[in-house]
This record gives sequence, C-alpha cells and structure tokens, in this order.
Amino acid sequence: RLDIGLFMFKSSATLEVAPHGLIGQTFDGDSVAVDGAVDDYSADVVVTSAMGEGAIEGNAHEYEIDATDPFSTVFKYSRFHATHASPRKVSSLAGMHRNIKMGHTGGNVEEAMMQGDDVVANGT
Repeated sequence: RLDIGLFMFKSSATLEVAPHGLIGQTFDGDSVAVDGAVDDYSADVVVTSAMGEGAIEGNAHEYEIDATDPFSTVFKYSRFHATHASPRKVSSLAGMHRNIKMGHTGGNVEEAMMQGDDVVANGT
C-alpha cells in the first residue's frame, strides 16, 4: 500500500507555466478532482491494467521517456522548457468529475492526497 500527499508551495494561479506530467497536472487550480480508471483489487491475484485513463491528458504511453535517457524532459505533454502554459482543460477529460475543497488541511493550500488502492477498494 502506498499513501502519498503532495502540496504546492505557492498557488498554481501565480505560475506562468502550469504544473504538468502525470502528477503535476493534478494542480490545475480549479477545485475539480477527476477520477480515472482504477484496478479491481478484490481478487487474490491482481494484474494492473488501469493507467489513469480519463483523469490524465492523453494516455500513459504519451508520458514515457526514452529508456536510454532516464533524466529526459521530453514527452508529449512536457512543459519543462515552456515560458507560458495554461492548465489542462479538465472539461475534456472523460473521468468522473467531482468538486473538492482546496486544502484538506484547513487552509487554501493546493494539495493532492491518495490512499492506497486497497483502502479505496475495500473501504478499510
């Protein structure tokens, strides 16, 4: 199980280049969470197939970097060398959209939290 929490050091609204990548695009500043595909963990043996479809721009393969250059910043949705880039268009994502409150910790900090999939699947 993997539980993670990510927090922005400053508001994404103040950034010239919106966060990007599989995790960064979570911080688009719109207070809308988009839930993509998840695997079913109810079986004894699980083969992962879900790759966030519906919650990410494009598909997971478009975020892959060259295996011979593991520190590459080149992938379809990269903004590493951009001087201006708006956040993703959430309305174009097919996943389930739900409104969220900014800052589960009580403030107005943008954050993303994920409990292990076993918690989501089993309700534990």
